[in-house]
Amino acid sequence: MHIVICAKQVIDPDGVNSYALWGQLEVDESGRAFSTELPLIINAYDDQAIEAALRLRDDGHDVTITALSAGGEDVNQLLRHCKAMGCDEIVRVDDPDGPPDAFRTARLLAAAIRDLGDVDLVLCGRQSSDYDQGTTPAALAEMLGYAYVTVAFDVRVEDERLRIKRATPLGEEQVLASMPTVVTISNELGIPRYPTGRGMIAARRHPATVKTLEELGVEEGGGAELLELYIHEVAGECEFIEGDDPAAQAAELLSKLEAEGVL
Repeated sequence: MHIVICAKQVIDPDGVNSYALWGQLEVDESGRAFSTELPLIINAYDDQAIEAALRLRDDGHDVTITALSAGGEDVNQLLRHCKAMGCDEIVRVDDPDGPPDAFRTARLLAAAIRDLGDVDLVLCGRQSSDYDQGTTPAALAEMLGYAYVTVAFDVRVEDERLRIKRATPLGEEQVLASMPTVVTISNELGIPRYPTGRGMIAARRHPATVKTLEELGVEEGGGAELLELYIHEVAGECEFIEGDDPAAQAAELLSKLEAEGVL
């Protein structure tokens, strides 16, 4: 059984928040990228997608796991993490200057998956922590002609089919899906395992297989273009109501809220 993990490298959300809090988050002259050097990490949902694949292996299934990502050489860091976690192969579609276009990304990933040739299951995070669109997996399933199941937190193989548990607003839902299938993994799956020391050493010795757009037959350009990246200006005031009498403090708070028109 061949499983492909579609992984994305994103800016660490905690890093963005910390720099923004201290007023140190800046955009460069182009207006399309941060000039502040921010830490890059694997998208958390994609980490859980790897965990879902590893659990299938833990269940005794004979699986080959390939981690796939698109981007420049900096993405090799992400792929080494995937290898250290337990992926067998790592593949990078060389696209250092690609626009943040979900449908274009789906085209690149679909072309790479077709190039692999024998894929049974594609696992993706439910969305990425940078743009939070969640559109790439859906577009990928459509382009490949695969079945598509979303927000899964448990994936098992039963009689050549997948039994998948989904998290919905109304509770747990179970579905059966024929392979090949694209499945998005949600955080309800739980905390993914950490890479082992041996895995990290092996990952440093295992270079990624690099595929060019020309090799995959994908044209340059995309349908969406980032016009401007900007930082919200945050301003606020905080007033503390001093005193030793809670009732008096509550009355003063109520009076102030009424004066501001909140109540």
